[in-house]
Order: sequence, then C-alpha cells, then structure tokens
Amino acid sequence: MEGMTYLTIAYLGMILGLGIWTWTVVTRSRNLQSRIEALEDSLGLKDFESDILAKEANGNE
Repeated sequence: MEGMTYLTIAYLGMILGLGIWTWTVVTRSRNLQSRIEALEDSLGLKDFESDILAKEANGNE
C-alpha cells in the first residue's frame, strides 16, 4: 500500500502544480491584455487600427 499512497500523493501534487501554473498563466494574460489596452488608449488607436490582421482584411493598408 505504500507504493499506492506515494503515487496518489504524487498525482495530486501534479494536479495541484498544473492548477497553480494555469492560474499564473491566466493572471499574467489578463494583466498583459489590460496593459495592451491601456497602451492602445493612450496612443488613441481604434480597434481596427491596432489589429494588423483586421486592417489587412478590411483593405486598409
């Protein structure tokens, strides 16, 4: 039973580690998105001006 207990603890630790890593990535992504939006606002860019792909799709170069 010791081996099974070890595997259970290791498995739960890996799930916890992945959860913490995912939370960190999501938090950093939200922070980065808010900083990008603040930069676009300070430069006075509209949504379609700040997105190169949307700009090319609309034919505005």
